Amino acid sequence: MSQPGLSYVGHMNLLWQPLSLVALGIAAYIGLILPDIDQRVGFLLHRSIITHGPLFPLAAFILAQADNPLPRRFGMGIGLGYAVHMAFDLFPRSWQGYALISIPGYGWIPLVASWIWIAATILLCMALAIKLVRHLGDALIVLLALAAVFVLASGNEEALWLPMLATIVSFVFAYWVIKPTRKETRQALQTE
Repeated sequence: MSQPGLSYVGHMNLLWQPLSLVALGIAAYIGLILPDIDQRVGFLLHRSIITHGPLFPLAAFILAQADNPLPRRFGMGIGLGYAVHMAFDLFPRSWQGYALISIPGYGWIPLVASWIWIAATILLCMALAIKLVRHLGDALIVLLALAAVFVLASGNEEALWLPMLATIVSFVFAYWVIKPTRKETRQALQTE
């Protein structure tokens, strides 16, 4: 199936690595804007628990369980984009009305519950992205993509330092909890 003199691993890297980086960028942008799709549909209030929660990043993570780097990096991007979006949502101008998380059929939940939901979503989305990291190259790509997504998002936001701190703390915490072992890293390199 592979060309003579070119191993399966080399063939996959030549073909899929560049495409997977494009997929990561596209997915990070999608993850950044997807939570606010609730503003464009008539049946959800803004900051709906459906769109401002881990549902879409979890679906992307489940689909990313292949050895192919394309779906893995797509899943990473969705998780990173969502985490950054939620980091900015964690620090609204005021915790009233549309700043609160809404539950369909119920309405907005209280400030403390909204804050906890958003903070937990940031951590979970970051953890899902990091769980897809297979080796040092992936880790560096995730860090660069996270910085790029944050810079892209910050152009439309008033707050900067607190969302940046939330992003950094969630990344460090999630990586500390999730970081792959050396054995997992070796196995991942052999399958890619």
